[in-house]
Amino acid sequence: MKAALFVGGWEGHAPTSFADWYRELLEANGFEVDVYDTMEPLERPETLSDVSLITPIWSSARSGHLEEFGNMTKAQEDGLLKLIGDGCGIAGWHGHMGDAFRDRPTYHFLIGGQFVAHPPGWPDNLQPAEDYIDYDVTICKPDDPIVRGIKSFRLTSEQYYMLVDPSNEVLATTTFSGDHLWWIEGTVIPVVWKRRWDKGRVFYCSIGHELDDLKTPQVTEIIRRGALWAAEGKAA
Repeated sequence: MKAALFVGGWEGHAPTSFADWYRELLEANGFEVDVYDTMEPLERPETLSDVSLITPIWSSARSGHLEEFGNMTKAQEDGLLKLIGDGCGIAGWHGHMGDAFRDRPTYHFLIGGQFVAHPPGWPDNLQPAEDYIDYDVTICKPDDPIVRGIKSFRLTSEQYYMLVDPSNEVLATTTFSGDHLWWIEGTVIPVVWKRRWDKGRVFYCSIGHELDDLKTPQVTEIIRRGALWAAEGKAA
């Protein structure tokens, strides 16, 4: 299988470090991996027709999308949609996938969700670590192969509040307290989901603000299985 990683955006989120870790994970699972620092190849989807998996590792910063963070053009979005619709998989995590390309709503339709906040960081804290809280990740579909055998667990990091597509097949959730925003107390938000886009498979996990989050054993295994599940749709 072949994977294409699109790596860029705000350097403050260290996309290259994430890409190095993820590339090693994929290669250990039989992938041949190409890394791009531009979205430009998506303008020619026919040149990526042999790719089984695409992962965007593209970072924005806070609530503004500045030009220097890079963006996705309409032609690149169209190319991505064609590739996934034709059967290529897409998989990723956190803001690198769920908070990228904010002015491309069809991209977020494809992904199945959009990050909007991580209380207490609302609207923004100056220091990201101020937004870290202890929160539970609850496995809610334990028979699904992506999470089978993985027990619910606890993290200290950003707890992502997301707007999500109700057609997602949700595998794990988190429940918000009212400690920071009283009116969202008890709200259950998906953390891990999978979905379809025509012939393609989509996998997303909202965990991953820091690389150490992805190195949490349960998270690493969920990311690994999710990437494999998405890629295997090409051959299905």
